Amino acid sequence: MTDSATDSQKSQAVDWFRTLRDQIRENFEKLEQELTGHFSDREPGRFDVTKWDRPGGGGGEMSVMKGRVFEKVGVNISTVHGKFSEEFRKSIPGTETDGTFWASGISLVAHMQSPLVPAVHMNTRHIVTANHWFGGGADLTPMYPDAQDTDDFHAALRTACDHHDPDYYPRFKKW
Repeated sequence: MTDSATDSQKSQAVDWFRTLRDQIRENFEKLEQELTGHFSDREPGRFDVTKWDRPGGGGGEMSVMKGRVFEKVGVNISTVHGKFSEEFRKSIPGTETDGTFWASGISLVAHMQSPLVPAVHMNTRHIVTANHWFGGGADLTPMYPDAQDTDDFHAALRTACDHHDPDYYPRFKKW
């Protein structure tokens, strides 16, 4: 892969993560604004954004909201670069001769006010070493398990995976 192709992919990843973060924040704030019923007497939450820098290269933005629907939710993005430690390099593809890396991603953790709504976690990253890949994961953590929630969650993940390769969902679910 040429450096210009890699640079183009990096730029696309950074833009995509920023756009996804903005869409998630907008929709979560809309849920806060439109809530009726329980907790609707409280002020709707809004995201507080804090920028941070990574010593060694890059940084990101933390977006945190506490509100009526969300006890606490964080939607964070980062783009960092540098060199992996000798020990860590042993487990990262493409770092055998050079520990240099670049990574960009998004992370979401949402805890709801209602114990009937599962907590959710999701992270996705684009990582570049001598190799490059796109990966991540998601999970629901219900206080009160609901089979329909579980089925809907896994159906959405299967649909997303099947769009690229029908073998992905069973392979990555097991992994």
